[in-house]
Amino acid sequence: MGDLTAMKIDSDLNLVVNVRSDEKGNGLIYGYHTPISRQIFEANYRVLAATKSALASKGVHYQMDAGPRIAGLVLLDEAVRDAREIGNVDMDGKPIIDGAIALLADIKRLTMVLVPTDAGWQSRPVDVAISAGQIDAEEWKEVESSIVFFTCHYCLAKKSERQTMARATASVLNGQSTSLSVTEYANSLTTSTKAAALEAKAE
Repeated sequence: MGDLTAMKIDSDLNLVVNVRSDEKGNGLIYGYHTPISRQIFEANYRVLAATKSALASKGVHYQMDAGPRIAGLVLLDEAVRDAREIGNVDMDGKPIIDGAIALLADIKRLTMVLVPTDAGWQSRPVDVAISAGQIDAEEWKEVESSIVFFTCHYCLAKKSERQTMARATASVLNGQSTSLSVTEYANSLTTSTKAAALEAKAE
């Protein structure tokens, strides 16, 4: 299959967002997303660009406030619009949006859920985490939309601006971009959690 790292748009732009937070906004469960590949981007650039444009057309405040929560829905709307424009419909005239559905499936495949356990933070595929009751379907849809929002912005940025765009967009999502692997990030959570516990005990 070759070097998968070389196929990424940028290996340093892994995204971490909160799936579930406490009342202070501190993460209790995290989503860790690896960027889509160049091939996936090239297959979906039209709908990604249209989604970004549709969000931007509402103004900066709308884009940054509502954008992360509705980006997934907007992507599907734009896929329907594009399919109708190019005549990609079935025998009943229903728009065919298999590409957008596949893109969302890829986003799920490239996302792991980090959950705290007695053995430390563990990573789970999204469907496994849902089946185990560690997150629910609605929480995943919120995270999925945030990742769509992130993807629309970073993958359409110039290479020289991608790092800056990734960090800025992650900040809008109250998340972060990281070069750590999912295992390294989980280990860093274990370390930071222990440090916080020791600090609280000392107080």
